[in-house]
Amino acid sequence: MKMKLFFIAAIFCIAINAQANEKESKEKKSQLITPTLWAVSPDNFACNLTNVSKKNRIAQVRIITNGEILLDSGEVTVQPMHTIDHFIGGLPDGGPIYCEFTVEGRKNWYRGAAKLFRDSPNTTDFLVISAE
Repeated sequence: MKMKLFFIAAIFCIAINAQANEKESKEKKSQLITPTLWAVSPDNFACNLTNVSKKNRIAQVRIITNGEILLDSGEVTVQPMHTIDHFIGGLPDGGPIYCEFTVEGRKNWYRGAAKLFRDSPNTTDFLVISAE
């Protein structure tokens, strides 16, 4: 009888541990970071993050120069197959700027990029680099 209770208790402990590990893996955060670009006003700098998975995902986008956070999106929900876009104006004297994406789950669920673009007359991106 004691042996039977021991096995039941052991199975119960294993099940609880498995649930805790599953929850932890769902809450795991990853980071994607782009190389720096030199952004000079009047050009603009953007960070784009696309969720290529099949579920809504939580992400945070930061635009950073020399350790200073220029923009922080806070946590945002990114729908499947949708892109979020955050941008700033280039620095008056120019400077190195990069994107930091903190994402929920696996990095391969996302595509991140840093972009330089102009306001007018055409807002087409003229430089795009991907995050790793």
